[in-house]
Amino acid sequence: MLPLIPIGIAALAGTAWWASKKKTDEKHGELTAERAIIYDTALKTVKDPEKLEALSKAFSEAGLQPQADLLLKRAALRVLPVDTKAVRKEIFKQGMASTNPLAIERLAASFEGEGATGAADALRRYAAGLVRKHEEVMHPGRPSTVGSK
Repeated sequence: MLPLIPIGIAALAGTAWWASKKKTDEKHGELTAERAIIYDTALKTVKDPEKLEALSKAFSEAGLQPQADLLLKRAALRVLPVDTKAVRKEIFKQGMASTNPLAIERLAASFEGEGATGAADALRRYAAGLVRKHEEVMHPGRPSTVGSK
């Protein structure tokens, strides 16, 4: 006769697995609040390419391909050769020294497309500041339209 305790534990574990699988399947392809937090945190803090690749795989399996693709691009950025990173850094500095908001926006889109979301955000904030400054000079006293929707 089999002991009942191990059978009970196995039954509970199986039921828990089935319930979690069912819950996961219901959320397939949905960027839930929990997934969004994990994703945003990974983009901002995870530096290890292997961890980024593992997260990319998990997001892909969850039906979240755009997020998976961006995490994979972030992983690729982390393993770029040092000289390539130096060139990218110099291009970023040139963008931050530019006074052409349109060119800065294009550069930001390029950085974002490669997974460098932090650099893209910084460039966009800088470009928006240039536009606000231009509006203040051209239309003193009028509220800025930058950032309003």
